[in-house]
Amino acid sequence: SLGAPDLDYESNTEVITEQITGTVGALLELVGVKEDPIRSREAILLANIFEFYWRKKSDLDLEKLIMSIQKPPFRKMGVFDVDAFYPEKDRFQLALAFNSLVASPNFQSWLQGEKLDVDGLLYTKEGKPRHCIFYLAHLSDRERMYFVTLLLEKVSIWVRRQTGTTSLRAILYFDEVFSFMPPVAEPPSKRPLIMLLKQARAFGLGVVLVTQNPVDID
Repeated sequence: SLGAPDLDYESNTEVITEQITGTVGALLELVGVKEDPIRSREAILLANIFEFYWRKKSDLDLEKLIMSIQKPPFRKMGVFDVDAFYPEKDRFQLALAFNSLVASPNFQSWLQGEKLDVDGLLYTKEGKPRHCIFYLAHLSDRERMYFVTLLLEKVSIWVRRQTGTTSLRAILYFDEVFSFMPPVAEPPSKRPLIMLLKQARAFGLGVVLVTQNPVDID
């Protein structure tokens, strides 16, 4: 699910950059990195790695990401050399955190199953419409945040590829939205969710949020 978005990078730079920011924030949340998900050197390094590969329409996976953390495919970040900005021994600790995640037996189920492709989720191979239910109760809070953010980012990219319409193409129904769009915090899921609420309807996607407590929502 870390594959390059099916959009031209140059003409959709802002959209893809937003997806990179959300994906990086979710990844750091997953491995327990508590630094700023946008301005920290961990986030900046990961964002640069995503940008490098996605500009070339080259897909990423966790193994490729771990190798790129240890040996970045570029020499500079800003005006500084990579090793000056983020020393190799420190990068190894970040790579180790992701490697520990991949090596965990509990994580193996994340590497199996259906590809997270919105067109494939909405329609069968024969073109028949269908609905998909994502059940998250068995996941930890970090894993829920990671998956929800990744899914919302994929849906956002799908929305951007659609033409404007006055009728509904699909509905995103989100039950128990507590902690995913809080008024006093900025979890990785919040930005794509707000974007969908603001813009998705014009492209045929309705969004329904459900909560038992209205103050859960910004």
